[in-house]
Amino acid sequence: MKLTQALALVTVTTGLGLAGAITLPGNTTQAAAKSTLKTFPKAFRHNWYMTAGKRGNAMKITAKTNRMRYNTDTGFVKFNLHAHKRPFPNNKNKYKPLWIYAKKQHGTVHIGLWNKSVTLPLEGSYRVRTKTYRNRKIKVLQKVSGGHVDSTYYTTKKLAAHFNK
Repeated sequence: MKLTQALALVTVTTGLGLAGAITLPGNTTQAAAKSTLKTFPKAFRHNWYMTAGKRGNAMKITAKTNRMRYNTDTGFVKFNLHAHKRPFPNNKNKYKPLWIYAKKQHGTVHIGLWNKSVTLPLEGSYRVRTKTYRNRKIKVLQKVSGGHVDSTYYTTKKLAAHFNK
């Protein structure tokens, strides 16, 4: 008799505990708003060169800025990283035109421009990979779209010259 009462008590309390856990309002954490990245990942923070030479295409990525030279006739243009909750508001024009955002997306970091009035070569999805050079592993920054590598940036101008012959 005592065994059946104890078993019934355990069954009832377990059932009530599961029902209470399911109906608690604290289970909405997955639906919470996500935000863009506050800083670039540490693997991205470096000077990256796509072409060799004194005025070649290059990027300088720090924690909260990205400087890019995408035309050999110009200097570096500075873009500040700005964090914001997603989904984005419809009106992005209240932000300065050279602010960018970054978000993790399908194994890459997508960089976009706040103000869509201009398009820049900086916009796109980037990932850091390794490549073998003289039996050593080197880091490369790849700009990818649709699973294809569009361009590759290297850590030194010498490596950029070697791979872009």
